[in-house]
Amino acid sequence: MQRGIESQGIPTTLITLDVEQSSLMRPPRAIHPKGFEFGHSLGKPHDKETQRKVLEAALAEIPERQEPGNIHEVDFPSY
Repeated sequence: MQRGIESQGIPTTLITLDVEQSSLMRPPRAIHPKGFEFGHSLGKPHDKETQRKVLEAALAEIPERQEPGNIHEVDFPSY
């Protein structure tokens, strides 16, 4: 889906917890929030501050030129 959206000129960023599987798909842009649990890729429920930080980190990837499949680990110390 991400490649289809990108082919229309709309940049995307994948937020993934499964780095190994995601890197096989070679996403154009991706981040991995370190230490997050599966099912909580944006953080814990009702933790608006962390969720906002994850989304901001994902959006910050958009102007960056990346090699497909390169997944940036992002550390959220308060998580």
